[in-house]
Amino acid sequence: MVMKLYAFQPNGHGQYSFFVAAASEEEARNAVADHIALHKGKVDGHHIGGYEVEGWGTDYYVLTVLNPNEVISNCND
Repeated sequence: MVMKLYAFQPNGHGQYSFFVAAASEEEARNAVADHIALHKGKVDGHHIGGYEVEGWGTDYYVLTVLNPNEVISNCND
């Protein structure tokens, strides 16, 4: 099975970017959604607030799919 890197990056500033290696886009989206659900609203440890993932599930997040040995960079100024 060939894994690809799925990079979900905001089309703007202030939101989290998510990067996950998965076998399919559906698997990648589910993994990110599970991660957000697990960490949203926690008060200790890793915390994700509503604003930080406000655009998740919309076209605000741009998806880039990378094959092995491809590189992507991310600048969240």
